[in-house]
Amino acid sequence: MSCKHFPGCGGCTFHDIPYPLQLQSKQAQIETLFPTLKVAPIIPCQNPWHYRNKMEFSFSQNKAGDKFLGLILKKSRGKVFNLEECKLAPEGYADILYRVRAWWEKTSLKAFHFRTGEGTLRTLTLRQSFRTGQKMVILTVSGNSQFAITQTQLQQFIQALGDPSLSIFLQIHQALPGRPTQFFEMHLAGAAHIVEKLHLNADTFQFKISPSSFFQPNTAQAEVLYKTALSLPYLTPESIVYDLYCGTATIGILCARWVKQVIGIEINPHAIFDGKMNAEINQISNLDLYRGDVTQVLAEQTLPPPDLIILDPPRAGLSREGLEILRHLNPPQILYISCNPKTQAQNLQELFNYEPCYVQPLDQFPHTPHVENIVYLIKK
Repeated sequence: MSCKHFPGCGGCTFHDIPYPLQLQSKQAQIETLFPTLKVAPIIPCQNPWHYRNKMEFSFSQNKAGDKFLGLILKKSRGKVFNLEECKLAPEGYADILYRVRAWWEKTSLKAFHFRTGEGTLRTLTLRQSFRTGQKMVILTVSGNSQFAITQTQLQQFIQALGDPSLSIFLQIHQALPGRPTQFFEMHLAGAAHIVEKLHLNADTFQFKISPSSFFQPNTAQAEVLYKTALSLPYLTPESIVYDLYCGTATIGILCARWVKQVIGIEINPHAIFDGKMNAEINQISNLDLYRGDVTQVLAEQTLPPPDLIILDPPRAGLSREGLEILRHLNPPQILYISCNPKTQAQNLQELFNYEPCYVQPLDQFPHTPHVENIVYLIKK
């Protein structure tokens, strides 16, 4: 499937490589990182095109004042091009970009310039539920009052989108010298969230997704990821599961119906709010979510010892502190899911009292070099 923006666009660098060869490359990557372990065959993505449910596009202008809304050119140090099609995004995204560009051309608004701090428009984020078809548009602007967007301009933005079913938000990105970056959200039109569904075995789970919610960007492959991961550990109706750094606790919600208790810990208050809301929607009563630093929560709370710890950390992997927490908790089983197998392999070298007994790569992002990896460990 050809794309007019390849190879200049940096979005899918494997675009010209046949998909079976992409899988071979990713399989070899995991086998190189885990040379002493038997690596299961990589799980392919059944539909490797138009699979992303979330995309973020950038506003930009050159010195001549020409306006651009799209993705960043490869090796360009931030130069944006006007995107007209994308083979990774849902079909309707290009039309929304066209409408937003047409609205922008009629305004005096300028793109935000990160070096000078001048300008208004920063990014446009689009989200879509693959199971319900619901869509969300998030316009992110500068928090500098000197470049504030007006109410009239926002109303024209909503009208330009031309779809009353859209969930539309304004996000204000405030970055002041010497202060932490803050984000403020304003609901402009449509529903306050979109709903995505995941099927796991015979059960269907619903998840409300708000502008700041994390959700796996590939809905169909997220189902495969979670089904595969949760089939590996030994769990019983009496099992206690810890979901550390749990985010919105998606995997905790999915496994809660088959165990006695799931304990999730997450420092982000918005993620905890979303997790509690989605647990209630899915009638999960045995998921306990704690907001705060993992070390602090474990020190302050009297919790039952875990039979399994689930980890899905950021790309940087587990910190030294996170590894110490695992040693202290000393669970019989660890399920480690990673979007960065390199840092995952480094972490496993530190967990010398555990035996990795299953390594399962999974292609979550076709036509890119990224690969998801699941490692199941048991205590020696």
